[in-house]
Amino acid sequence: MKIARLSRVRRAPAALLLLLALATGARAQAPGLAAARRPPRPVGNPVLPGIWSLRGNDPESATDDLEPLRGIIGKASVVGLGESVHTSGGFYRMKHRIFRYLVEKMGFRAFAIESPWTAADRVGAYVQTCEGTPEDAMRGLFGVWQSVELRDMVQWMCEWNRSHRKPKDRVYFFGFDIQQPQDDKPALTAFLARVSADSSLPGALGDCAGSTSAPISDASYARCTEGLRQIDAYFQQSSAAIIRQTSEQDFEIAKLNLVSLRAWEDEGYSFQRGEPAQVTDARDPGMAYAFGALRALRASNAKTVLWAHNFHLAKGPIGDGHTMGSVLSESLGSAYVDFALVAHEMSIDWVGVGCGLADPPFKHSVEELLHALGEPALLVDLAFPGTSDPYIPTGTIGLGYYMLDPRQLYNGLVYLDVSPKMTPLFRPASCQ
Repeated sequence: MKIARLSRVRRAPAALLLLLALATGARAQAPGLAAARRPPRPVGNPVLPGIWSLRGNDPESATDDLEPLRGIIGKASVVGLGESVHTSGGFYRMKHRIFRYLVEKMGFRAFAIESPWTAADRVGAYVQTCEGTPEDAMRGLFGVWQSVELRDMVQWMCEWNRSHRKPKDRVYFFGFDIQQPQDDKPALTAFLARVSADSSLPGALGDCAGSTSAPISDASYARCTEGLRQIDAYFQQSSAAIIRQTSEQDFEIAKLNLVSLRAWEDEGYSFQRGEPAQVTDARDPGMAYAFGALRALRASNAKTVLWAHNFHLAKGPIGDGHTMGSVLSESLGSAYVDFALVAHEMSIDWVGVGCGLADPPFKHSVEELLHALGEPALLVDLAFPGTSDPYIPTGTIGLGYYMLDPRQLYNGLVYLDVSPKMTPLFRPASCQ
């Protein structure tokens, strides 16, 4: 998960934020004077060329104002919906609203989230069967997603499937994060014991971390990565025989366990050494691989919505780190479209990181430009068709605590003037 500088009310220790944020760019300056507010335009109307007013983030509201999404998305089969910061509930509700529109109006049938994929499979099972409760199904997701807002979307997916029995109409839920060595290591060990006569191969994983907290020494990292290299070579050389022994699906999952564990080792090793770019270069390509593999296995390459931080969805590097979105953009081309979700005022509820209002955006940022238009919610087509004078210029500008060129990295923006904090599922609703 990528996180920004947080929060004005309560901050985590600076050393922790330095490694967790993995952020680039200058620090935010004090915001400029608030723009004079005017009555909002009728929803769905152009505010300026390429910018439309939206009704807000209520998933139950009508969706006619979201029709401009058709022109931005076109024939794309993978749509990324980001967020400037985790645990801000306004973003969650808006993504739920957009997801409903894409399912109902544009034929999207799958939802993928930035959370460990084995735990997310439990949510996927609930969405298919409606057995149990969404709360129980969500307990394995990252804590930042354990919210009433996401629970409501999961429940909606279940209810959609109850009323849409045809296989082509069903919706699917899966995860794609690789931060799950506690699952990948034992699964890969068991698979190797099942298929290989070489008893040394399962033992080759002995120095791999196998947990999300174990320290990684130089020596253990070297031994682990060498063992993973040997297993990869065995998989490549023996793929046909392995599939005959097991199945194509079993083999694909084993390869995913291998890729996930290698990405985790590289990420954890770089994280401990304070190398943010190397962390991104390990984790994000691993997530892109997991997304592609699990989309094929769980949702038969259905048109899919991706839920992640804005950073991960970007179509090119941010700072020195190569993002998941850059990998997807290279492999999918125009079939991948991404939207950054941003807000002028964001509140969060993130245990150990922050509670209350997050810091304001950069001075002269995209958020301040959009705030000046006086609308509570906006949709922006960053191609700005039909005008030679786009409201957001090409070039480096602040967006969500990064300095970047949004028009090069995203197809569109969804803007909220205010994004309240999320409502947690399994702890008090008001953070301290």
